[in-house]
Amino acid sequence: MDTDAVLDLFAVVVAIIALSITALLAIRQTRTAAAGYALPVVLEMFAQFRGEEFYAAREYVIDVLGKEFDPPVPYRDLPPEVRAQVRLVAGRYDDLGKLVAHRVVDPELVIGGNGTAIRQVWAAVAPFVHQERAVHGTTTWIYLEDLANRAQALPPRDIYAKLGLQHSAEL
Repeated sequence: MDTDAVLDLFAVVVAIIALSITALLAIRQTRTAAAGYALPVVLEMFAQFRGEEFYAAREYVIDVLGKEFDPPVPYRDLPPEVRAQVRLVAGRYDDLGKLVAHRVVDPELVIGGNGTAIRQVWAAVAPFVHQERAVHGTTTWIYLEDLANRAQALPPRDIYAKLGLQHSAEL
């Protein structure tokens, strides 16, 4: 092989490497930009989770709903004031599930911060959702269901361990 052929081959290899690096950097930059755009949305949602109205509604859904309506009825057949509380809680977690399912936010961020509550809320509303789906043929809160399944498969404690979070012995 002559010198010109070797130099041509070397130039092609360098060009391919440069193109690959450029493509990888562009993909990384796009992901970083997308995460930056999502951050205000996520922070706003997390702030809403700490609001008194949401907190009270979540307590009602987790602790009272199943006791007041046994056997469960389709979600839309609940009284309006009850339906509003369930919608506030389950609907917000369903929206968070959309962000996770569509890879807008990292599942570990959501599950690490809300995984236990997500599972509790789904367990509380699931009978009403299943009735809703059976009677009305809907896919009500499918993203919440998916998010609860993800939180079951990857418990928050596993995320804490992976991150190396420190806590006191009594936790």
